[in-house]
This record gives sequence, C-alpha cells and structure tokens, in this order.
Amino acid sequence: MKKHRIAAGSLALLILTVSLLAGCTGGPSDPAQKTAVPTAEPIELDVPEAVTLAGSYPFKSMLEGAESKLNRLFYKKGSVTAVKVGTHYGFYGLAKQELAEHGFSARTMLLGDRVYTTAYFLAGSMGFDYSESGDIISFAKGSVSFSFKIGDASVSFGEEKFPVYPPQKTGNHVYFDCESFARVTGQKTYFDSQSGIYLMYPEEIEPDTGEQISLYTARYDLYERVVYNIDDVACDTTGSGLYQPVDFGERQVGIAYTTWHRASSSWDKKSKWDVPLLGGYRSEDKDVIYRHGIWLRDAGVDFVFVDWSNNINYDPATMRSSREDFRTIEEATELLFEVWATIPGAPKICIFNGPGHVQQKEDTFANGRMKAKCDQIYDTFIANEEFNKMYYYYDGKPLMPCYSATPSFNNTDDVYVDDRFTMRWITGYVGQQSSLFDKETLVSRFHWSWEERGTQTFTVYNGKPEAMTIVASWRKQSSEGKPGYIAPGLRNDGETFRMQWARADLIGVKLALIVSFNEWSIGEQISLENSKDIEPSKTYGTLYLDIMKEQIKKFKGQTDEYVSRNI
Repeated sequence: MKKHRIAAGSLALLILTVSLLAGCTGGPSDPAQKTAVPTAEPIELDVPEAVTLAGSYPFKSMLEGAESKLNRLFYKKGSVTAVKVGTHYGFYGLAKQELAEHGFSARTMLLGDRVYTTAYFLAGSMGFDYSESGDIISFAKGSVSFSFKIGDASVSFGEEKFPVYPPQKTGNHVYFDCESFARVTGQKTYFDSQSGIYLMYPEEIEPDTGEQISLYTARYDLYERVVYNIDDVACDTTGSGLYQPVDFGERQVGIAYTTWHRASSSWDKKSKWDVPLLGGYRSEDKDVIYRHGIWLRDAGVDFVFVDWSNNINYDPATMRSSREDFRTIEEATELLFEVWATIPGAPKICIFNGPGHVQQKEDTFANGRMKAKCDQIYDTFIANEEFNKMYYYYDGKPLMPCYSATPSFNNTDDVYVDDRFTMRWITGYVGQQSSLFDKETLVSRFHWSWEERGTQTFTVYNGKPEAMTIVASWRKQSSEGKPGYIAPGLRNDGETFRMQWARADLIGVKLALIVSFNEWSIGEQISLENSKDIEPSKTYGTLYLDIMKEQIKKFKGQTDEYVSRNI
C-alpha cells in the first residue's frame, strides 16, 4: 500500500492543522538549461461517457457534529481552488500546489467537456490524507473518508455508492473529474473555456467568478513569467571571472530564520508588513515549526541560521522569567531542533550569535559574556546527542555566524576565536562600509553581509567564491537629494529577488545566504513591497517561496531534467 501525507503546498491543510492543533550571461549555467519543467511522461486518458451526477453527497453532513469546526473552517473560511488546463500546478487561494508528489509530469487535462486533474492535487486542496492500495484510492480527514476505484463510475462512503465520472490512471498519476470531486465535497464549479481555468469553491463564500478568473489568469501569467522562467536576467558582473566558480554539487543554500514571535506578539498591520499565510503564530507552535521545515526542505534549503544576535547578555538560568523575548528566541530554537529532527531531509540549523551592538557598549570578550554564550550553544546543541545531528557543519566544524554590528566593530576576522566552531562575521550592508571590501572587485575581506543594497559583495575562501547574500528587496539609505542616498530596491514582482540570484549564480559562490524567512517586524521589513521575508503571506501567497525553489534548482545546477512545459 502506497500512502502519502499531503505535506507541502496545501493551504487547506495549513488552515485545518494550525487552527486545530544565473546567473547572468557569461555565468556557469548551461544555456540549454533554461526552462524549469521536467520531461513529461505520456498522458493517455479517455474521453469519458456521460454520467448523471447526484444532486447531493453525504460529505458535508458527515462534517457536522464532532467535525463542525472543520466544517466551519473549510466552508465558511475556505478559499477558491483553481487549476488550468495544460499546467502542472494549481492553487488553493494563493497557495500553489503541485499536481504530482514528485516531478511535474502530471497536468490538468480537458477530455471532451470534462476537466480532469490529479487526485493527489484534489486531496491536497482540502487537506485529505491520500492513499493508494492497488486500484483503490482513498481520501480521509479525521473520521471522514471516502474511496473510489480506478475506472469505476462511483465513489464509496462506507457501503453507500454515488455516481462520479470514472477516475483514470496514466503513468504514476490518478486523475479525477473536477466536477465530480466538487459534487462529492459539496462545492460549486465554474469553467472559463477561454482561459482554460477551472474553479472549485464552497458556495458559502460566494466568490465573484469573473473576478476570480481575472485573478488566476494574472497569477498563472505571473508564475510563467517569474517563477518558471529561469532564463538569465541582467545583473552586475563586477568580480565575475576572477575566481573559478564552485561546482554545482558543492553549493549550499542557507536562510535567516527568526524565533522571536511570542504569545504577546501583535500581528496587526501596524507592527507587521503582512499576515502569514498560516495566520499569526507563536514561534513555539510545533505545527508551524513543522510546516516551515517541510516548506524549506522542499524548496532545497540546506540550513537555517537562527537569529540570536541580540542575546549575548541573556542568561537562561537567571533571566528566564524576566525576559520573555529572549526566552522565546532560545527555547523556540530548541523546539526547532526537536521538530525538524522528525522530518526526513529537513534543513540543518546553526546559531547566528552576537555580540553585535552590545560590543560597542561593553567588552563582551573581556567580561566573558561571549564565551558564556558560545559555551551555552555548544553544550545545548553540539554536545547534546538529542540535537547535534541537526546542527549545520561547515569546513569541518559547527558553523557559528557572529554579528559584528552595523557598522562593524572589527577589522580582523580573529578578533574573537573559538576553535570549537567555524566562525564567520556578519555585518549589515558590507557594500556601504568601504573599509570592508575591494571596490574594484566587490570582494569582502571576510565579512558576510546581513543585507545588501544593490550589487552584492562576496567573500573568497580557499581561492573560490564563498558566500553572497540574497534579498527580495532592500531598504533605502538616507533621503532623496541628500548625500549617500540609495534608492530602495522594491520587490517588483520578484524581479529584484531573481536579479540577486543571478549574481550569486554568475559568481558561483559556495553559499547563497537568503535574508530572511520570517522576521515580519516592520523594523527591517518596512512595507509589503519593501520587505525581505520569504515566508508565504496572505497577500503574496507562496510566490516568493516558489521563486526561491526554482532559483535554488538553477543555482545548484538541477535544471537539466527540465526540458518541456505544457504539452
């Protein structure tokens, strides 16, 4: 029996679970590898004979009573599911979902006047567990389940059978008629033959179908132009060709991760640039931690660096009750290690330590605070067998990036050394600190950058490009008309993000460092259009996560399997 948990891309599952519980031209990329769609296996489906569907099915009534919360969540707060004929993905709201568990060979099909898409996708759209046993396919959620047999024009609720257009199988994928699925689950449908977009939605939310077709037409166009088009884009070539690019197979991707969201945190628009797709959450919520791990694993992220850069003076033994902010950061990090250890292939984790700006007020090296925090990190995560398998190692040792404030307080990389770790210093905006880098090559002497404004600097290690930071946008410097003014780099439908990826691919660095995943606070994430966070949001959906996923494939040279799009 083959059983799959619909783990990624399902907003319905997110709602239910959370509520209940490159380069540029001249770069190393092969010009022939520019389209992010894999080889398609032949799809042989039959135009089905006419079936008279039933007026009602028992699914919604089964959700009543003990399942009333699920009933309310899906039907009253649910969203529109959209697929497009000829494409290998669909949407639940603005959350993109693949039609197949592995690869993009599956796609939505028009058979006569019937629209068929994969049963895997339909299960994910409502958060069902999906399983195959021979030619029997089952959908289950809690105490509610139904099943169908490939080729049989009926669906079974226990001993009762109801008519559907017959499911069909080709290759590794089972296809189901969209109208049949909608009838079974108590939804309404709308098909726009001109655009090829098919909508399914709970009648309780009463969407304007014309507006929805316009929305998803624009969304599919955006994905084809920005997400799945991985052609080279223009970027600054300064420093290219000076060093041999790191081989694709050795490249790694890290992303800054935040654990500071507390029970007392506010998620209103005054304090956050948007609302997470998961809704406002606490960093200690294990369901959210799990979902983040799945998202980042599936996107190809190798490690996260968790922000402890302001924690240097926090002593968990004596200050736990007085500093909820630091307590949350550190204890939620332990939960991160715990939960991600249960996810096969989850990103590894390292700690982004201080001393940061505290060092400009007191000498944390001399007074022992830096050593105490390094000891705490080592004892908690490296010497601890429960957590050490999840810690990220670089150059043979546990990696510890350390914040040297902005502007940086240190001019040498050996200002503090702990031989237990591979240490790297990070400061904000290396490109605006002239003493830290070579203006002719944009090679940073040793600092990794927390953010960059425009063209990124990069470090070199062992004769090869080492690390470069990638952001989805950057904040302005100074004010327009004043000395030193730098205009903000806005998101621009992902073009800024793609440009930054292009330079990382062109230079061929070993480590692409994305800043950041989930800060959310408007201190650094100024506004919707001038924020750097990649975590899916209510406004952007999964767009930036999806861009990141495809750009990581290109950065790592994994695009050679993709040769065709819609067939």
